[in-house]
Amino acid sequence: MPYKTQASRGLYGRSLTRAREEEMNGRNGRFIALTLACAAGLISCAGGEGGAGVTVRDSAGVQIVESRGSAGVGPSGWSLGAAPLLAIGVDEGAVEYQFSQVEGALRLPDGRFAVSDGGSREIRFFDVDGRFLSSSGRRGDAPGEYQMIYAMGYGPGDSIWVFDYGNRRFTVLTDDGELARTLTLGTTLANVAAVGRSADGSFVVKELWSAGGAQGGAIQLGLIRDPVAVARFATAGGRPDTIGLVPGREIFAWTENGRAVMSTPLFAHSVSAVVHGDAVFVGDQATFEIGVYSAAGALRRLIRLPDVDLRLTADDIARATEDRLAGTPEARRIMARRQLESMELPENQPAYGPLLVDADGNLWAGSYAAYPKPPASWRVFAPDGRAIGSLRMPERFRPFQIGSDWVLGVGRDEFDVEYVHLYELIKHE
Repeated sequence: MPYKTQASRGLYGRSLTRAREEEMNGRNGRFIALTLACAAGLISCAGGEGGAGVTVRDSAGVQIVESRGSAGVGPSGWSLGAAPLLAIGVDEGAVEYQFSQVEGALRLPDGRFAVSDGGSREIRFFDVDGRFLSSSGRRGDAPGEYQMIYAMGYGPGDSIWVFDYGNRRFTVLTDDGELARTLTLGTTLANVAAVGRSADGSFVVKELWSAGGAQGGAIQLGLIRDPVAVARFATAGGRPDTIGLVPGREIFAWTENGRAVMSTPLFAHSVSAVVHGDAVFVGDQATFEIGVYSAAGALRRLIRLPDVDLRLTADDIARATEDRLAGTPEARRIMARRQLESMELPENQPAYGPLLVDADGNLWAGSYAAYPKPPASWRVFAPDGRAIGSLRMPERFRPFQIGSDWVLGVGRDEFDVEYVHLYELIKHE
């Protein structure tokens, strides 16, 4: 196999755990842990067992919850219904039912649905039976218009927020789609994406890309993970409050004709993050560890699965190579293959992909899948950090919102036509 693997270099190539431990032992930084009083009803912070296969301990005021063996990988007893309860969308027909680049879907408290359609730059509203009601937005730069819809979410309060990557702007709508206000981000962080909205109304973002490849003016070559910020904005154009710096998107850099060139290697690690209430869940995918922070940046808990096998095999690399080349024109495929094979690979595959939190506060961590494929399976963790188990999703289905007994997302058929699907979430006891 022509590929070779190499650990990421420097401070940001170490595990995030190691970096946190060093900071907690005396370094100044936003990740210095603060003591967390244990919430009533959760497992004890004092140490010891938190149930079969679950260990809970305290380290410098941070609760560490580790699930091992069957507690970490066994079935949850949960499943999705065999067919959707509701499907919205058509291959041919009325344009309001035709979707392109859906980047968010919400089930509102009154049962209506809101869907962000990236192709038309609209937020479309449907009734409880999936019938079209109205739309909000169009392509443009004015308030209430969008250039590139990246994400959508609900709350706090009866409000919908939409993040427009093209305009670097959050738009807040009423639950009927009326424009309430906008928040345009300042330029302190150059390239950011929405993570979510905190209970206090501030918006949490993550950097997608750092300056990369340069340390003190010198070009850094090889496999690189430069730091990126997870931060929150409370006011338009204001400076962000940094929640923390984490190892960012993994790239491979080399020189070509005297200039630096960067590309994304196979199995590149990135940053996973989600907001729920006043908690921000952040992970760097290097190991199965997810930190739970306050919006102010205090580390509250570490959720770990120590037994997950992340080794890369020759078959893994071969499948990933063919998947990456599948969309490459035939005339460029030989050169593209050589370029891929010249890149060093991470030592291990990413431990997880996207994160979601359901209506009951359970954390869902999707399996790693190379873009644009959605995760095939999801691991579920209780609000106290214990692993509940795992759940498979329908093929080509991407969930956006999870309730107590339903999952809402977008699915694609064999012709890549998009449909909004609502599935029943069955919890077998």
